[in-house]
Amino acid sequence: MNRLTTALRRPSSLYPQRCCDHPEKTQDCADNKNLTFWERLITEEDLFVRNTEEVMRMGPGAMNHCIIDLTLSSPNMDLIWCLLVEEATGSDHEVIAWEVLGNSHPTAIMSTETTGWDISGWDPAKESEEEEKKKAEERQRKARECYLAGAGRTPILSDDSTKEEVREAAGSLREAMTVTLDEHVRKKRWCSRSKPWWCEDLKELRKDLGRARRKWRVAGILRVKAARREFRRAIRKAKRDCWNRFQQEADGNKVWTAAAYTTPQIDKTGQALVREDGSIAEGHHEREQAILQSHFLPGPPGVFEPAQGGKAFERVDAQLVGSLLGVAANTSAPGDDWISAGIVKVFWQWDKQRITQLVRACIRLGFHPGIWKMAKGVVIPKPGKPDYSKVRSYRVISLLDVISKLLERTAAHLIADHFISKKFENF
Repeated sequence: MNRLTTALRRPSSLYPQRCCDHPEKTQDCADNKNLTFWERLITEEDLFVRNTEEVMRMGPGAMNHCIIDLTLSSPNMDLIWCLLVEEATGSDHEVIAWEVLGNSHPTAIMSTETTGWDISGWDPAKESEEEEKKKAEERQRKARECYLAGAGRTPILSDDSTKEEVREAAGSLREAMTVTLDEHVRKKRWCSRSKPWWCEDLKELRKDLGRARRKWRVAGILRVKAARREFRRAIRKAKRDCWNRFQQEADGNKVWTAAAYTTPQIDKTGQALVREDGSIAEGHHEREQAILQSHFLPGPPGVFEPAQGGKAFERVDAQLVGSLLGVAANTSAPGDDWISAGIVKVFWQWDKQRITQLVRACIRLGFHPGIWKMAKGVVIPKPGKPDYSKVRSYRVISLLDVISKLLERTAAHLIADHFISKKFENF
């Protein structure tokens, strides 16, 4: 089936791709004035793109390169499809079976756009030409002014600040960082070209394929097939060269990374899970709740109130917080705010006192702001399990915001320092 034109009622919708990939439809797209309809629809309606490599694969004997152009749905829907190869259609079309697993439970907002920010444009040291260095310094200056203007709307905390003021300061800090990054930094977006084997040669071949598709009426369909064949051969060669280069250059812990590449990947998207009591969890929401209940114990009843009179917060200063932030790896996975440790370190250089006083106030009050408790859970299968339908065959990695982990490191350092000093006092 070359095009899916079915439309379902929201919260799930299926639409064909607006920007046609088929050569025979290119002219129809060019004649339509509303070329940005689908892009605007995805953004305004917060739709989730569910295309996979299998969907975009080459159909047998087809002159175009995909089975389904585009599949969209809202984030809280589960959409499963498969090809019924045994069903006879009497033509060269294929039968696709769709299953929509709906639920009325809202889920967290899923971002299909930004996956981080690239701040390399702020660093003059990475530029070779003098003109580019001046541009980098100017970009950094404007970003710093934007951040300080946003963060300055909330006063710096003191040793008399309350929990409400700490909660407000934590939210203001995140907002100031995010606004600055959105306005002055190039956003990172995952796509099919976000791969280590992607190179400039493939970029040019991809452009050639696009030009051949647009001019297929003049150059002929054979030119499109030849360009596509050359592009795919170059991709296979680039992957092979990347793997060989990795094997030759890998050392230390990178050697063990090869195991992840050579081990067959387990794709359990959409599979029902069996809870520990034997019941079945189907749909995204039920599977999510089953994993949460299995891997995370419920919190204690009541509201915890820390003991008053502690003096450990007095040891929290810019030197301690800066040293703990400095050991954070820039390549570590960020939390739900997508702000990496490398980015936080830049903001730290601009506003040390504000971040220090925020951490100090949290330690003094024994308070962890709720905005920092939201973790991004990544579910991964445990290796070597015989049955991956069991909920215990998976583990959850919780990714917290860098500022939240900085507060935890500060508290852990103070506790360890306390017990070490007590130990030496007993000798």
